[in-house]
Amino acid sequence: MIRTHRLWTTTFLSLIFFGIVAGRLGYLQLYCHAALQERVNREESRFHGMEVPPRGAILDRTGSVLALSIQGGACFADPRHVQHVDETARLLAPLLHLTPAVVKNKLTQHKRFVWLARRLDPEAADQVKAFKCPGVTVTSDVKRFYPEESLAAHVLGVVGDNQEGLSGVELIAERWLSARSIPFLFKPWTFVKTKSSLMNGRTDLTPHSVVLTLDRTLQTIVEQELAAQMKMSRPKSGTVIIQDPQTGEILAMATAPTFDPNLWGSPMQPAEYGPELLKNPAVEHVFEPGSTFKIVTAAAALEEHRVTLADSFFCENGSWEIPGRTIHDHEREGWLTFAQVISHSSNIGTAKVARRLGRDPLYSYARAFGFGMPSGCGLPGDGVGILRQTHEWRQSSLETISFGQEVGATPLQMVNAYSVIASGGWLLEPRLYKGVVDEGGQYREFAQSPPIRRVISPRTVVLMKQILKGVVDEGTGKAAQVIGLSVAGKTGTAQKIDVVTHQYSDAHYLASFCGFAPVDHPRLVIGVFLDEPQGSYWGGSEAAPLFARILKHAVPYLKLQSESFGPLATSRIVTHS
Repeated sequence: MIRTHRLWTTTFLSLIFFGIVAGRLGYLQLYCHAALQERVNREESRFHGMEVPPRGAILDRTGSVLALSIQGGACFADPRHVQHVDETARLLAPLLHLTPAVVKNKLTQHKRFVWLARRLDPEAADQVKAFKCPGVTVTSDVKRFYPEESLAAHVLGVVGDNQEGLSGVELIAERWLSARSIPFLFKPWTFVKTKSSLMNGRTDLTPHSVVLTLDRTLQTIVEQELAAQMKMSRPKSGTVIIQDPQTGEILAMATAPTFDPNLWGSPMQPAEYGPELLKNPAVEHVFEPGSTFKIVTAAAALEEHRVTLADSFFCENGSWEIPGRTIHDHEREGWLTFAQVISHSSNIGTAKVARRLGRDPLYSYARAFGFGMPSGCGLPGDGVGILRQTHEWRQSSLETISFGQEVGATPLQMVNAYSVIASGGWLLEPRLYKGVVDEGGQYREFAQSPPIRRVISPRTVVLMKQILKGVVDEGTGKAAQVIGLSVAGKTGTAQKIDVVTHQYSDAHYLASFCGFAPVDHPRLVIGVFLDEPQGSYWGGSEAAPLFARILKHAVPYLKLQSESFGPLATSRIVTHS
């Protein structure tokens, strides 16, 4: 009886297994056949040197090339026909950027085919071919080339040996760049005619290219200043984002440490180039923002008429015990007006403001500002962040969340939240893709997406600008001042959770500054985020100066004046009523 039971059980499990295998084979044959066949055809064409549509380029908003494909070579061998292995390895090694030992190991494998190198430069391919080594063949191959090297590397991404995107824009726009189909990201097709674009009239555009909203000059400014700050503050990493608050366009997005995508997957790839390096912290790194989040609490309280600028709050001389925790301020503050609570960055004062507001309104306004949901920027790993629903809050969560703890955000979410105030109260979708070059080589610009929603009223916008200007003029953000330009913003110095004790660390902080300029008619929102700076860790002393240097260099480039100037180069400033 037991044997019969086992037999039936074995038979039943075998049927399930073969059913799964059959279902998988049917799925691949019926639903994936076309895509798989296309992939095979592309590989055969590439291997046999047949014509393959060139991969589209990636351009910045002015038409500067950030990524393009060039003709290169690939080298493979049939070890059975290789003669004089040692001599062949010695000749080829320098051209393939490999050691003679590695080349010899490949040439002595018991195989009929082995790759020696892919993505060779044309010069190296020609030199290998000139040696005419028996058993070694050079075939044509395509090499992805990034002329600006590490510039915007985390945004652009990389491709693999088969020229398929592995990260960044290369991955998201893969089907368009490879001339296969229209990515979901670009649907529905909605274009706008523009006479001001620097793309119009150009005849040198590669079909199926992608045009980004990034500005090469601003990106260079940001990366140079960020690199300088990395040397001074010595943080684990740093991120800077610049956004146009009137259109949502991302003008610069930089992360350090960075990498050179030209080296990715090549024999010269440094040992520290691991998969983690391909992640873009600007959209994937979720952190507790700290005091930069206080704009949500302040704006909500003003919008709901729970406070006025003149209302006073007693800040308990720097320490306030509430059920569930003790809240501390970095200074022993007494009575502060509501405006001073923000400009002095008082956690205790902000928590008391939150008590006037209540749980549900604070949660609703945090959602309205874009927290707890993807930004929609069109990059891989677009983070949702952390914003728990109110029924999951602890006893002290209202007070704690009000000053940026127990809530998680990405750098882009923070910058986009400040753009709400800078745009006049509207939440816009961050925009990274400005247009495409169609199959005929014509530039087609995407129409501006409408605002997602109005978050705060014009009245609250005016009051928030006044408060945030006070932060820079006389509060914790004085280091963000730029002569001749009115600046508004907020500092953040967020304690990080210790992974061992699961308590807030007294040694590890995230220093940040988010702000915009000019105050009355903002055209730039800049967010600076430094993870675990060494020595001084305050947002006001580490992040704010970097903000100021970037803004100072951007002023002459964009011809910004204090309160009267034209729109950004090649951008379309829209007005929302």
